Amino acid sequence: NLNAVYSKVLLEELRRGGLGHVFLCPGSRCSALTAAVAASSVPHTMVTDERGAGFAAIGFARASGRPAAVVVTSGTAVANLLPATVEAAADRVPLLLLTADRPAELRDTGANQTVAQVGMLGPLRWFKDVPPPAESEPLVAWLADAAYAAACTLRQPQGPVQLNLQYREPLAPSAAAWPAALLEAPRVASWLASSSPF
Repeated sequence: NLNAVYSKVLLEELRRGGLGHVFLCPGSRCSALTAAVAASSVPHTMVTDERGAGFAAIGFARASGRPAAVVVTSGTAVANLLPATVEAAADRVPLLLLTADRPAELRDTGANQTVAQVGMLGPLRWFKDVPPPAESEPLVAWLADAAYAAACTLRQPQGPVQLNLQYREPLAPSAAAWPAALLEAPRVASWLASSSPF
């Protein structure tokens, strides 16, 4: 489905941009990204505690000099990343925070696991509230956001970057038709044919 396609493309671009390891805290809203990580060649570790995952990612990044990512589901899971975000900013550690979120139309509606994730974490080197995958949302936008996010973690001063990824249902990476034309857009096709970052 679209969530799976966009998540795989995002992860591949982050890998090309230098991502060294992903710390996964699985949940319903981040299931497409979790499945993309599990099926990829990117080293990853499952962690049951979001706060611990944030600090594990900092440890990896400090030891390797490469960005590490933390994947969390929507809701209060994101709040648990604040201590690691503050430390990564203060110590200039390259950290990618990949937070799953409800789409904008479900915010402020009383839907469960909905908290105001936009602006929750700081200080960040860069933040993007990424619109959900949709046939009307060009895949090139997700590529560009991933490329910029990876670059921002490494640019001086290094530090934390958050991509707040909105996902609509179906959340599981189930089979569903999607337009192949998404992959045929000139810049996307060129990216697919290479192994270089976007």
